Amino acid sequence: MRTPARWRLGAVTAVGLGALVTGSLPGGAARAQEADAALTYACRLPSGTSREVGVRVRGAFPATGTAGRPVRPGRVTVAVTIPKAAVPEVSALGGASVAGTAELGVSVRQDGRSAPAAWPGLATPATPVADGADLVLAASGDVPPVTPAGTGDLTFTAGDLTLELGPRDAHGGVPEDAKPAITIGCEPTAEHVLATVPVPAGEAPATPAPPKTAPPKTGKRAAAAPGETPAECGRFTGPTDDWYPGCVYLSGFSNVAKLKGAAILNDPEFGRPALTNVVYALTDTGASVRQRFVSPLRSRSTFLTFGFMPTTATMEMTQRPLGPGEDYGTFEAVSDMQTGVQSVSAHMRMSIRISDVSVNGTPLDVGGNCRTAADADIVLKGEMTSVLEGGMLDGSFRIPRFTGCGAGEDLGPLFDGAVSGPGNLLRVTLGATCIPDADISCPPVVPAPARTAPRPAG
Repeated sequence: MRTPARWRLGAVTAVGLGALVTGSLPGGAARAQEADAALTYACRLPSGTSREVGVRVRGAFPATGTAGRPVRPGRVTVAVTIPKAAVPEVSALGGASVAGTAELGVSVRQDGRSAPAAWPGLATPATPVADGADLVLAASGDVPPVTPAGTGDLTFTAGDLTLELGPRDAHGGVPEDAKPAITIGCEPTAEHVLATVPVPAGEAPATPAPPKTAPPKTGKRAAAAPGETPAECGRFTGPTDDWYPGCVYLSGFSNVAKLKGAAILNDPEFGRPALTNVVYALTDTGASVRQRFVSPLRSRSTFLTFGFMPTTATMEMTQRPLGPGEDYGTFEAVSDMQTGVQSVSAHMRMSIRISDVSVNGTPLDVGGNCRTAADADIVLKGEMTSVLEGGMLDGSFRIPRFTGCGAGEDLGPLFDGAVSGPGNLLRVTLGATCIPDADISCPPVVPAPARTAPRPAG
């Protein structure tokens, strides 16, 4: 019953629809029609019994489409109402609440031909479970687009639904005695059309828009109004027109092994968080992302130097090229063809500068150019439902030796002894990528930094 894979390029081409079902790319058309469908499904519970379940699917679709251009729904919410008679099978997991993911199969039809697609990775927040009451699980997420090759109405029809649910405690964490997650498979009791997007005749495939270019550098950054997408978002150009722009915030912790402490990265309480611009494109195995920080990552932390002396300093991490002519870092996502889970590897190079140092409350003049003599080469790895939906990455890196430290004396050896060396953990949390051209996940949000190791996705 479960739709097998997120990346379905070959399958869709084979059935001859002429539509390319991709993963997590934005559509170019404006969203104009709202879909709100009340559906009925027959769901098989872990006990083997079948129950009728109400499902409500909501999302926004373009008013029209154009042959050769992506047609993408907006963020979709699938609300599943598990009747109270079936709730004991969920509460048997043992947690005070439950959370998980939903995957909705979708049939895309045009000119009498159809192809299967999937809307995976729709996430549910931790939802309290109470016996004797219905359980409503609202799973939301961004969904893949469809690119019609020809004209004619493009019809989206709901198919099979799969829920994967696990227990959560009263605080949303996983209980120590957690039972394995359960899977509930559901089949529609009738054909449910979610939306129809006309693709008019007489229009040639649209020519891709020219690449965006950054505005002239004026030394000042335009500030967005509160609650709006930052003006810098998406001002990063890919190598070709089939790379799509967006932006994201990240947060995290950078440990200093020798000092047995950690600095918070992109702490909004310290200053304006650094935005990360991205461009991304599909690959044969997943997705390729190039990222570039709009400004340096800054943080201010206090450590006990040599185990007893409180030292406070500002750390600034500035992105450096991965190679000649490359002013960016990378995220490479490879999708598991069975589960859809992406294995993500990030690579970036950073120059680390230290300033505004005080030791035991007394300012220490380190000069204006106290920085690592070489770039820190950082590789992070993790698993997530989609690199564009966000998740956690971590890895360890070496802090190079320092140079240029000290106004009257060379303080480089002091920092080398207290800071430089291998085994420094960097744990990063990515927020959802804001795609301004399609108004998806915008404005971007600074995620809370994760203090614990990421759990496997899926």
